[in-house]
Amino acid sequence: MATKAAETKKTATAAKTTAAKKTSTAAKKTTTAAKKATTAAKTTTTAKKTTTAAKTTTAKKAATAAKTTTAKKTTAAAKATAAKKTTAAAKTTAAKKTTTAAKTTAAKKTTTAAKTTAAKKPAAAKTPAAANTSMKVTTTEKKLVETYRAATSDQKKIALKILKGEYDDKLTNLMGLLGGTGSSSGSSSNNIGDSIGDALGNLIGGLFGGKK
Repeated sequence: MATKAAETKKTATAAKTTAAKKTSTAAKKTTTAAKKATTAAKTTTTAKKTTTAAKTTTAKKAATAAKTTTAKKTTAAAKATAAKKTTAAAKTTAAKKTTTAAKTTAAKKTTTAAKTTAAKKPAAAKTPAAANTSMKVTTTEKKLVETYRAATSDQKKIALKILKGEYDDKLTNLMGLLGGTGSSSGSSSNNIGDSIGDALGNLIGGLFGGKK
């Protein structure tokens, strides 16, 4: 009986030991599973954080790139606008200079032409204080009288001699000079013809009572 009781105890102890071992093993497995689950959760969390960080970095880079592109476009537009304004200003300045130069040239030409015209016009002859004869004359006769009055003393003397016949042998040549057909050439011929023409005109004017 004692032996059976001892065997029964051994069996019960062995059973307890086995049950305890199984329970311990199960507990260990549960703990291991829990650790694995915790590790997996940590891994997932880390992965999420990494993904979020990557997305944030990418978004920041994209935003920075967009800002840089916008800044470049703004700078390029500003440069283009400035260049256009500079070109327009340069054209306006050039146009003003051209206009001013044209006006200056035109003014100089006008002034020169006016001076030349004024120089070509003969001085108006003054009416002699001793003139006391009044008569009707034609426009041509009036011109001759005015020319006579404006002539020099030598021109008047020459004209008088021609009309008096003292230069009969040279009258043809003189008339040729007056008509521009004389043998002399150049400005000398023109000057002589002008002088004689003035003298003759002055002489005719004298015949109508002009005195000096």
